[in-house]
Amino acid sequence: MSPEQRADAALVAVLETQWRREPVIVLDSPPGAGKTDVAERLAMQSVGLLDERVMVTTQTNEQAFDLMRRLATGFPRFRVYLFAKASLQVPADVTGLPNVAVVSDLALVPPGPAVVVSNAAKWSWVQGAAGPLFALNIVDEAYQLPDYIFQQIAGLAERQALIGDPGQIEPVIQAELERWRCDPAGPHVPAPRALLHRHSSITPLALPVSRRLVQDTVDLVQPAFYPGLQFQALTPQRTLQFTVPGIVPVDTALDAVAGGQSVVMVELPPTIGGDDDPELAAEIVWTVERVLRRRPQITNRAGRLVDVEASMVGVACAQVAQVSAVRERLAEIGLADVFVETANRFQGLERPLMFVHHPLSGRADATAFHLDAGRLCVLLSRHSVGCWVFSRAGVEAQLRRYAPIGDRSLGISDDPEYEGWRANLHLMQTLRARGRIYPVPLRGGILPAA
Repeated sequence: MSPEQRADAALVAVLETQWRREPVIVLDSPPGAGKTDVAERLAMQSVGLLDERVMVTTQTNEQAFDLMRRLATGFPRFRVYLFAKASLQVPADVTGLPNVAVVSDLALVPPGPAVVVSNAAKWSWVQGAAGPLFALNIVDEAYQLPDYIFQQIAGLAERQALIGDPGQIEPVIQAELERWRCDPAGPHVPAPRALLHRHSSITPLALPVSRRLVQDTVDLVQPAFYPGLQFQALTPQRTLQFTVPGIVPVDTALDAVAGGQSVVMVELPPTIGGDDDPELAAEIVWTVERVLRRRPQITNRAGRLVDVEASMVGVACAQVAQVSAVRERLAEIGLADVFVETANRFQGLERPLMFVHHPLSGRADATAFHLDAGRLCVLLSRHSVGCWVFSRAGVEAQLRRYAPIGDRSLGISDDPEYEGWRANLHLMQTLRARGRIYPVPLRGGILPAA
């Protein structure tokens, strides 16, 4: 089957589970596969065809707002409800939609078929229900939901549909986890994994295509971060072209993306740069400005050639200090519209052109945080056209010096630190083998002022 046919067949298989009233489905999705679109279709099928009440669980308010916009504009005949505390500042473009209602009490939702959207924390405070209040609970970005929160809300619905990306960053738990270290279905584990471990009868489903990534990126990302999830790109290639020709060394890396290498590494001279590394931050900002000065054009998803604006560019970093270092420099040159955030906050978002601060760049060690496979996966999968990864030279040698010792907890076959180390090393070896590492002096070949 073609990628389009495979995507359609997977969607039909997911929708059919609700007609059979399957109690639980777990849907794994690669980056940019259309997870939220599936959640929308599940919700509207249940309301419009099965006459059911549906709760949709997001992880953040921002995700809830985005889902409300999509549901309200995509299905204008249906009324959708946002369940939130009375003091929450809901964006005007959400409250202004004619078929949107914001409620602080579930009693304000009329009886009968309805879609109610809220984040997991808000749902966890619902009390006093004698039985399920909804027929279906759709959990969006389910791999960001720890199992202990899922257990608090699972009883609100008769059936569960968990949709998420297994390669993303795992939930952040701010508590001591030693007592659950040997439990593969512990309260800290992402809800889909805990469910699959406890209930082996659940057959996981998967979306087989990525609508965001091109095939060149899939060939890098899938073996490194999704060895158990086979998928391909729905769109083989999207073009990038520059109106102004290149003349400085960093233009070689820019032109490589225009030539079809969707992910490349820009390698700066080696040094221990610290968490923020001012020189690397300045190089990223200089290159962003350089890209925009060359007046780039890209083909969008509709196949039209469009000019690239600053708002279509993103910068993703591992740490908050790096975000601040880049933001300050972009604001100084009038490029505040470039979106800069950490990998955690970039989950679920995308930009046509991405610039990435490599987590291991300029470090004297390789800790579990900086080796985290989910973090690197998010950083390398936010782009739809091209991605430049910025790093100090020596990451591959650094990885070999700090190979993890392989400590594992009794009863746990996974080793997240080793998996992250393997993914990082696989990526570096692949980039080097394919000639995608471009050494440049600082400032794209322009020496800094004395």
